[in-house]
Amino acid sequence: MPIAGLQPLRHRSFALFWGAGATSDIGTWVQLAAIGSLVASTSGSALSTAMVAAATFAPQGMCSPIGGLLADRYERRRTFLITLGVQTVVTTVMAVAIARGLHNAAALSGLVLLQSSAGALGGPSLQAILPELVPRTELTAAVALGVTGWNAGRVLGPLLAALLVPIGTQWAIGANAVSFAVLWCAIAMMRRHFLPANRGWTSLRSELAAGARALVRSPGCTAALTTIVAMHLLFVPFMGLIPSTARALVVRHHGAITEASVTSVAARLLSAQGIGAIIGSLLVASVLMRLRRSTVITLALTAAVALVPIHALTPTVLTTAITIFVLGSCVAMTQSTLGGVVQRDAPSEQRGRILSWYQGLNGLSYGIGLAVMGAAADHFGRRTAFVGSGIAVAVLVIATQRVGAWSAAIDGEPAPVPLPAAHSAA
Repeated sequence: MPIAGLQPLRHRSFALFWGAGATSDIGTWVQLAAIGSLVASTSGSALSTAMVAAATFAPQGMCSPIGGLLADRYERRRTFLITLGVQTVVTTVMAVAIARGLHNAAALSGLVLLQSSAGALGGPSLQAILPELVPRTELTAAVALGVTGWNAGRVLGPLLAALLVPIGTQWAIGANAVSFAVLWCAIAMMRRHFLPANRGWTSLRSELAAGARALVRSPGCTAALTTIVAMHLLFVPFMGLIPSTARALVVRHHGAITEASVTSVAARLLSAQGIGAIIGSLLVASVLMRLRRSTVITLALTAAVALVPIHALTPTVLTTAITIFVLGSCVAMTQSTLGGVVQRDAPSEQRGRILSWYQGLNGLSYGIGLAVMGAAADHFGRRTAFVGSGIAVAVLVIATQRVGAWSAAIDGEPAPVPLPAAHSAA
């Protein structure tokens, strides 16, 4: 493993922060795999599957900006513990409801929406703690380790779901409730206060506007936000549709559809993506020692142009898993790099609000992308939808290369100033 990518783990507080977060990430992916497979197998609709996944991420667009205000107004550790407690309770209620026979996609989406809204309110407080746990020079590696933990959950969570679902889907959801409790205990053990630099604010509207203005004034934050929003609208939703992809593979090779069979195939595909993402997020710190940030992002997006259509066209579970493995690495490297840019450029006194806007628009765009791609897959077919996605990503790559200020902002350099016409001629 690259030593540069593991340096933040030398700090005890960050190691506790990261380890507990990784445990919670495993629980989250247990739930995502279990509920996604349940809805895919019972409804047969890509849109219904997408909507359950969207309920996990879309609340960030509605609640994260408010969560950013909380992070910049109140003690961050306490705020996160309160919202995490709400998540634990709602997840427990969901497990009990499923045990009593609740399989309706709309009702499950509602419970997931409530659970995720609480998480979106507390998420900015948790993220705003991060720069106080590691030196500034290790922020990109710390962000990459966060992506690694998330994707370790993507590997282990679905495999655990494949073991628990045959016993009962409610046990998979219960495992997520336990993981939330583990994270709550770990953060409660950090006997430190994480106070924002400026604890006074006037009104909700003015503070949200101030956070948005601070984001726009930072070229690096703006470039990172527009890039990741475009990604989440155009191709990243393939991740939320993996249970639907698994169902299509089960139909092609076995004919008979059961929740256990769909969960088994989905677990392998999700784990393949997770392993690729772990490798990508661990490598990114070392790669950035040799290549510019803008170059890493461009290479990853260029690979996605081909890989997104290919993963929908491959005929077997193995070939689909290999393609998803490489895609997972590309997405993780890009997310880690962009997240490092935002942490690098966000002012301390407004970091919570900037991160909340970044996370909020990130989640909202992913939810919209899931809905659009799920509807397109139902109407035009999965293969046509993903070929169109690949073409859209090609347009994104061309657009970033034609805007010189984008590369300068991502790399943290002064924007290029065009020479006057006479000087250019000379």
